[in-house]
Amino acid sequence: MTEKKKGLFGLFGKKEEEVKKEVARKKDVAGTSTKADIDKAKADMLLKQKVVVKRKKAEVVKKAEVVKKHTVVSGETLSSISKKYYDDIGKYMKIYEANKDLIGGDPNLIKPGQVLVIPKL
Repeated sequence: MTEKKKGLFGLFGKKEEEVKKEVARKKDVAGTSTKADIDKAKADMLLKQKVVVKRKKAEVVKKAEVVKKHTVVSGETLSSISKKYYDDIGKYMKIYEANKDLIGGDPNLIKPGQVLVIPKL
């Protein structure tokens, strides 16, 4: 004669007694940590710290790449600004890429009063 499945646990195909035993085993093991568990937790923590440090370093480097800010005046172009800071009109795209969100889709449409970031080459 087979045992009858009882309660909610019967819906999942396990007998209530089996589930109780499984839960009890997990409770017994839950409070214990092996050296391997502790070492893994330490390694995970160190890895997270390294990621945070790398992000902070990347932010510092990104800030260091900004040489100056330039406020556009009437009559200026990205080429003329490039000539002023880089001594090369051909490097205007470097300025455009650093300020694309501000300038928009056309590098020829800068406006007086815009404050542009002048990145380091």
